[in-house]
Amino acid sequence: MNKDGFNSIPEDKTLSHKVVGPKVNDLIEFYVNKIDREFPFKQIKDKNWRGMSRVILLTLVYVAKNTYRSILFLCDMVSKDPARKIEYSLSAIPLLRVIMEEVFTVAFISENLEERIKQYCKAGWRETKEEYDRFLACYGKDKNWISWFNKYKEHLNETTGLFGITSAEAANPKKNILSWPTPGQMKKHVDSSVLKDFMQYLQDWYYKQFSQAVHLTYPGLAVMGSHFLPTYADKSEDIVKKLRSDCAFHSITLILAYFSEIEHILKFQHKKELKYLWTIVSEYWGIAQELYDKRYQNLLR
Repeated sequence: MNKDGFNSIPEDKTLSHKVVGPKVNDLIEFYVNKIDREFPFKQIKDKNWRGMSRVILLTLVYVAKNTYRSILFLCDMVSKDPARKIEYSLSAIPLLRVIMEEVFTVAFISENLEERIKQYCKAGWRETKEEYDRFLACYGKDKNWISWFNKYKEHLNETTGLFGITSAEAANPKKNILSWPTPGQMKKHVDSSVLKDFMQYLQDWYYKQFSQAVHLTYPGLAVMGSHFLPTYADKSEDIVKKLRSDCAFHSITLILAYFSEIEHILKFQHKKELKYLWTIVSEYWGIAQELYDKRYQNLLR
C-alpha cells in the first residue's frame, strides 16, 4: 500500500477537531437553548403563529444538529474500532445536502419570518392532503385501511385549524396553496437581488455537487464508488481520506453558515462567537473563507 498522502501535510496546516469541534458543539447548544427558552416572539405580529414559528425553527435546528453530528460520527478519524471501515465515511457525503437544504430554507425564511413560516406550514398541509388523497384513491375501498384513514383525516382536520387553512384552500389546495419551493426555485421568490445571487452561488458550487452524490449521476458515482475499483486499488485509501476530510470540513462550514442565518433572523447577539469560528476554519479551508466573504462577513457585522 502506498504511503498515506496525508502524512506530507505540515502539522501547522492540519486542523484538529479538538480545536474547533467543542466550540462548534457549544455554538449549536447555545442556539438550541435560546430558541427553546428565549424565542423572540415579538418578531411575529400574529400571535396565533408565535408558537408554531418557534416549533418550526427549533425542529429545524435539531435536525441540523443531528445531521452534523451524524456526519462527524461517520467521518471519525480517531476511533480504532476495526468495524468502522474508512469507506463508511463516504456515506456521509449525501448528508451534506440535508444541511445545505437547511441553509437555503432559513435564508429564504429570513426575508419575512412570519409570512414564510405560514407558507411553509400551509405548503406542508397541502403535501399531506395530496398524500391522503393518493392513498384514498388506491386503498379507500379496503376495509383494512379504515382505521388508518380515520387517524389521517383527524390529523388533517387538526392542522387545518392550526395552520389557518381557509375553506377555499382546503377545497382546492393545488390551486390555492403555494408549494414550498425547492432550493433551485427559491431565488425566483425572493425580493433581494443580493440573496438571489447568493442562492445561485450556493446552487452552482454546493447544491449541485451534493445532489450528484445523492442521485448517483456519473460525477456522484465517481465520488462515491470509484475507489472500490481495482484501477484505484493502490491509492484507494488516500482518495477516501481526502474525501472524508473534505466532508468533515464541508459539514463544519455549512453548520456555521446555517447558524449565521439563524443569528441574522433571531438576533441572539452571538455574532462574535460565529465570526471567531469562521476565522479559525477559514485559515485551513479556503472554501469556508470564500463562503464567508460571499455573505456572512456582511451579515455578521
